[in-house]
Amino acid sequence: GDRDLARSNALAEAAKAAYKMAGIKDPKKEIDVVELYDAFTYQELLWLEEMGLAEYGKAIKLLKAGEFNMDGPLPVNPSGGLLAGHPVIAAGLYRIAEIVMQLRGEAGKHQVKKAKTGLAHGVNGLCGQSHCVWILDKER
Repeated sequence: GDRDLARSNALAEAAKAAYKMAGIKDPKKEIDVVELYDAFTYQELLWLEEMGLAEYGKAIKLLKAGEFNMDGPLPVNPSGGLLAGHPVIAAGLYRIAEIVMQLRGEAGKHQVKKAKTGLAHGVNGLCGQSHCVWILDKER
């Protein structure tokens, strides 16, 4: 049937489940770094909103304000994301590997300072029908 392609209930539910499993109460305050699937430019904003990391319709304002920069309060895709190179089937695995490097302090020039908790995101389907959200933490 018809659905709003600017929203993703599947991602919202996946994020809620991941936060619950990880004991995350306020992801905006408890997540230090995010690596999300962004094969297309609009996806970063859409996915951040659906994961509750930005209010619906507000991600663009936060992006323009530098909130998602490496030195911002919530660094997103410090690796450059998929727009810097898209390994197709392995895209989700690369997101996880990047978060692991961030948490170990091994990310080199794109290391986020004091990263303790990271979120990795993967998606499948032409319209984002299925999503995976992983919370990795070096202290829990």
